[in-house]
Amino acid sequence: MSRLRQWWLYLLSKRSEVAALDYKDAYMAKVIMDIHRLRGDKAQAMVPLHALQPIHRIDRESARQATQARAQVLTARREELLAHGRLDLAALTDLIPSVSQIKVVRDGERWLAFEGNGRLYAMREAFGEDCALLVEVEEYRFARPRKIQRRLRRVRRLNTLE
Repeated sequence: MSRLRQWWLYLLSKRSEVAALDYKDAYMAKVIMDIHRLRGDKAQAMVPLHALQPIHRIDRESARQATQARAQVLTARREELLAHGRLDLAALTDLIPSVSQIKVVRDGERWLAFEGNGRLYAMREAFGEDCALLVEVEEYRFARPRKIQRRLRRVRRLNTLE
């Protein structure tokens, strides 16, 4: 499927969520724009699943359905994936494809996922929150990360995750 078609289908799938947007969603969108605007660089990283933390809940029906479908795919291959010990980009793309990678910002011993929260919840459902399975992510880095980390923690608080 072409990249443009993937983006178009992705945007169409999100249209039902637009009417339900509120302050926390608007603030999260601003923080994500700031992440892209202020990052110094980015790099691939292998992070244990238990260290990946979502910044928002999956609380809309369309997102819940997509997350459940992804969890079922992962659960069907659970033992094989655990034996391999890692979910690299190729496996993620093959099993639970998306238009973008899981994108994170490191905050101490945890990585806050600002893109790919549905996939993260699906992995947690399939493997458990305490699983050490390594997951390939795109880590965004900053010369001075404190402001972005503080804003991401605020997004988590607004979503009652902290």
